[in-house]
Amino acid sequence: MPSFSSPLRRSKLSTRPLQAASVQSRFAGQHSTVNCLACNRTMVPRVVSYYGQPLRSICPFCGTTFSKFPSGLQRLIKPFQTRSLSFVAFKWMIMATLIFGLLWSICAWAKLPDNLSLIAVFGTIGFGLMAVAEFFVQSIEHLAARLSHESNYYWSAFVLIIIVTANFRQDLINYLLLFSGLLLIRWVMVGSVRALFGCNN
Repeated sequence: MPSFSSPLRRSKLSTRPLQAASVQSRFAGQHSTVNCLACNRTMVPRVVSYYGQPLRSICPFCGTTFSKFPSGLQRLIKPFQTRSLSFVAFKWMIMATLIFGLLWSICAWAKLPDNLSLIAVFGTIGFGLMAVAEFFVQSIEHLAARLSHESNYYWSAFVLIIIVTANFRQDLINYLLLFSGLLLIRWVMVGSVRALFGCNN
């Protein structure tokens, strides 16, 4: 014989809080979920770790990397990897070049000691070459930002052009090495200034 529950029992069962409701109220007003950029699903990123060190977070649905956690070495060299869209460093290098050039002219006109004249010559040439390297780097970065592209592709193409040119034109190898060395020195100088003064851009 079928038995029916009383209305009082049904009302008691209906008034019990559900687990989903409690979880929803616990995270109410908090951004506990994000949208995956690959599959466009709402998800909670899963953290991938290696020997207790978090490496990255991934989407649990498609496995796409959502964000990466920098290591200690990466945090150390972060100022050297930052690509700033600014010609401030270029302006300072141009100003230093003009100052050393003026000093060079004064040394040649007033017959000042040779040591001071040598410093002026090296300062003018050195800062002038650094200004050219800085202008080239900022031009590439501004072009990539203007076209909404990753500048890594432009730098990869630049390295490929250097390699192909060096293979076909042996007489240009010294100039290509000189320009590559200038870019490397510029990278070290600008990165060191950012690391010392705590600049992020």
